[in-house]
Amino acid sequence: MYSATLEFPAQLSESEVYDLASALEGYSEGHISRRIDHDDDKPWFIQWYFTDEPMPFEIASRLAIQAKLREKEIDTSALMIAPVPDKNWLEEVYQGLKPFSVGPFFIYGSHFDGDVPDGQIGLKIDAATAFGSGDHGTTKGCLQAMLDMKGKGNCPWNVLDMGTGSGILAIAAWKLWQTPITAIDIDEESVRVAKKYRDMNGVNATASGMTCEAGDGFQSPLCQKKKPYDLIIANILAGPLIDMAADVKAVCDDLGTVILSGMLRTQADDVRAAYLAQGFDVEKQIDIDKWSTLVLLKR
Repeated sequence: MYSATLEFPAQLSESEVYDLASALEGYSEGHISRRIDHDDDKPWFIQWYFTDEPMPFEIASRLAIQAKLREKEIDTSALMIAPVPDKNWLEEVYQGLKPFSVGPFFIYGSHFDGDVPDGQIGLKIDAATAFGSGDHGTTKGCLQAMLDMKGKGNCPWNVLDMGTGSGILAIAAWKLWQTPITAIDIDEESVRVAKKYRDMNGVNATASGMTCEAGDGFQSPLCQKKKPYDLIIANILAGPLIDMAADVKAVCDDLGTVILSGMLRTQADDVRAAYLAQGFDVEKQIDIDKWSTLVLLKR
């Protein structure tokens, strides 16, 4: 068994890192990606694992192609390849992925063999295999926004999680309200992972539970079939959030709530302006570290 490790700039988004990590899919046996010390100001690192010793040029070329698609430049000169000691490498990786809480949510990986603390809501998500483990300011902001809604006695009857990633926000919404959840992502692998975690977390896959589909965003058949939604969650990036403002309005029920995240604090005003132009009011802005989450109400 061999590992290949490479550091990436701190300014890359979570989805960009996920795409770079996925560039070796089919060549590697798996990967782990996270920020150093879980600090949003520190660089990312990705570590891939291989049964046989990988070729540096193969890794570099795959990463270069993915980076070009993302219009990014990366430096692969510091790529480190080393044998992995004869032990359970996955368990070794997981040692650094300890459970943590966001309010009443207790987020843990499948490697955790303890019990969910009394009074907390368990969310089982593996950071090593999914985009969106909950250990990020944007995901935490969305979870906090949902908890605030719950605290006010709000109970949405039809929820959309657009760009679901690992499905963590869709699963959390179902555990809060036991109401129909629609989870959409353009990436088929993300939807496969979201379904896996849905099942692992005991969420049913019926119309009253969490249904998933890979498709063209708001135009996907499942999204159109189940509209309108009185709660829409989108944790993506600032650019796509701005571009989809009219689509969000089109599928949002009158007086519905929209939770948007994936933006830096410096980008929040631009996102806010796009949705004010569509007839939304801003109820609140939740800032965690350098990330912002907006809670909007449709007039």
